[in-house]
Amino acid sequence: MNSLPTHSTPHPSTTLPSSLRRRRPFGLYMILILLTVQGLLGAVLAALFAISALALPGEFWATVEPELYNVAVSLLLLLITVVVAFGLWRYRGWGWYGMMLLLAYYMTTDVIGYFSGGPDYVSMLLNVFMVFYLNQREVRDLFEESIAAKVGA
Repeated sequence: MNSLPTHSTPHPSTTLPSSLRRRRPFGLYMILILLTVQGLLGAVLAALFAISALALPGEFWATVEPELYNVAVSLLLLLITVVVAFGLWRYRGWGWYGMMLLLAYYMTTDVIGYFSGGPDYVSMLLNVFMVFYLNQREVRDLFEESIAAKVGA
């Protein structure tokens, strides 16, 4: 008879928390870094606008008034970008969809800029790469698992 005790070792994926089981892909880190840098730059610009408005309110409003719509859209995009980055970081399905909508908006403005004579090739290239990357099966599966888990629960 065998007197050695048999130990059943649990499968590693059942002992680790779900946050440690999934390893965030490198490309997703790069997208999150780009979104974070974009958000930080937007926050710095918003702070500069606020300081200018407080320091020289008359001149500030006279200068900004013609571009007030563009400033408001930029601030709204900044807020949306921060929310989408949070969703991507937390593997939320709405974060993936939000990023796709943001990229659709940015690519549309890139095409408009291209046909109006002011192309931004770096932005075009980055946006196309991000769309292709986020639509890879492995990356989409990361976000679909969170949707399936909520529906199945």
